[in-house]
Amino acid sequence: MPAAPLIVLIDGECALCNGSAAWFARRNAAGRLLFATNRGETARVAGEPPGGDPETIVVWDGSRRLVRSRAVRAMLTTLGGGWAAVAAVTGWLPVAWLDFLYDQVARRRHRFAGPAACTRLSPYDLAE
Repeated sequence: MPAAPLIVLIDGECALCNGSAAWFARRNAAGRLLFATNRGETARVAGEPPGGDPETIVVWDGSRRLVRSRAVRAMLTTLGGGWAAVAAVTGWLPVAWLDFLYDQVARRRHRFAGPAACTRLSPYDLAE
């Protein structure tokens, strides 16, 4: 029986978040990542608070809610191949360090890619 897909919730407004989600979607050949906005019906059903969590990426792996670096590692593992190896190597680092790096990028995300450079996921990739 194939494993259930990971539900990946993004804010849908940040260019870096959308670009990252589009990057993962292009490599999601096995269809194991299901993308949705953190304010939509899928997020509500998954158990997210109203309005979602705009400060981080959220991944639901079954009933487990993963955020920040743990969410990214789960997504990389799901892609398989070399990306799973990258996730395994980062697994040797303390989560506090990885979350610190994640937070530093998140704080500066609008400097990396402004709203004009927004890369949207195709409707095919979004769950809602």
